Amino acid sequence: MKIYHGMQAIVEEQFALDYNCQKNDFENKETLVTIAKKQLGQRRFEETENFFSILIYNGKLVITANEALESWCREILAKKMTAEWGFEAQTLIMINEKLREFGYQIDEAHVYFLPFALNAEKGRQVEIIPKEDIPSYENDKRIEEAFEYEACKDDEIGTVIRNESGEILAVAGASSNSDKMWEIGIDSFETGKGYASKVVSRLAFEVWKLGRVPYYGTALSHLASQNVALRSGFLPAFCELRTIKTNC
Repeated sequence: MKIYHGMQAIVEEQFALDYNCQKNDFENKETLVTIAKKQLGQRRFEETENFFSILIYNGKLVITANEALESWCREILAKKMTAEWGFEAQTLIMINEKLREFGYQIDEAHVYFLPFALNAEKGRQVEIIPKEDIPSYENDKRIEEAFEYEACKDDEIGTVIRNESGEILAVAGASSNSDKMWEIGIDSFETGKGYASKVVSRLAFEVWKLGRVPYYGTALSHLASQNVALRSGFLPAFCELRTIKTNC
C-alpha cells in the first residue's frame, strides 16, 4: 500500500487496539475474528459500546464482535465474507438481520482514505483555524461535517478559504477520536473551484506536523467526496463497518 512514509505503522498500531489483535496480524491476509474489548487508546465513537465492527484493510478482513456473536462470526460470516466483496448488499443484509436479534443495526459502512502525498504549497490561500477559535463556527448551521462538537472527540484544528468579503467558501476540520489518528471532515459551499481539496490537503499537512495520521472517510456512494480526497493527495486505504443500537 502506497501511503505516506511513516504512517502505515501508526495506522496498524491503531487498528490493533480497535480490533483487539496484534500489529503483526496485518502481515498476512487471513480472515481474523476477535472478541470486542475496550482498550485504552481505541478510537472513540458516539456509540460507546463496540458490539460489532468490520475492518477491511490491505486485503485483510477483520471482524470484532461481542461474545454473543462470536460463534456466528467464526462459523458462518467468516466463511461467506471476503475482503474484496465484503460490503456487497446481500452480505450487509445478512449481517443486519443477525444484529437485530441483539438490538443492533448497521450504522455505517464507509470507505476511508489515507495520504500518499502531503503538500502545503497547494494550500497557500488557506487560513488555519486553531482549536480555541473553532467554537466561533458553531452557529454557522451550514457547517455539518468539518466540526462536530461531540463529547466523544475534540475538534482540534481547521482550515478555511474565504472570498474577498470574508464569506466561507470551504472549511475542513480534524477531530481527535484517538491520539494516533485524526479524522477529517469537509464542508464546501462552492463547487468546481478546487477549494475543498485545498483546505483538505493543507489540513492533512498540518495534522501530520502535529504527529497524528490524518484520515478521510465518506459513504461508498458519495463520489464527489471521494474525488475531493483523491485531489487532496489521499488514496482509498480501508473500509469499515460500525453498528449502533436500534431505537425500538
